[in-house]
Amino acid sequence: MDVQVKKEGVLIPKDMFNDMIASYQKLDQIMSTIEIMLDKETMESIQKSKQQIENGEFVECTLEEVDKILS
Repeated sequence: MDVQVKKEGVLIPKDMFNDMIASYQKLDQIMSTIEIMLDKETMESIQKSKQQIENGEFVECTLEEVDKILS
């Protein structure tokens, strides 16, 4: 079945609609990545975090431990 334009609206086959949603989500992810990469402060923070990990300047813990600390 192809796309059908009717007086009440547009009928789109389910597979085509799912493909459109997947494409939209992928584009949204790409745009978010570009926004992050263009934000100098965020990129500096990411770079600093990478350096801290390389230097062993981090604490390993579970999500439960983090929740306990933040409660």
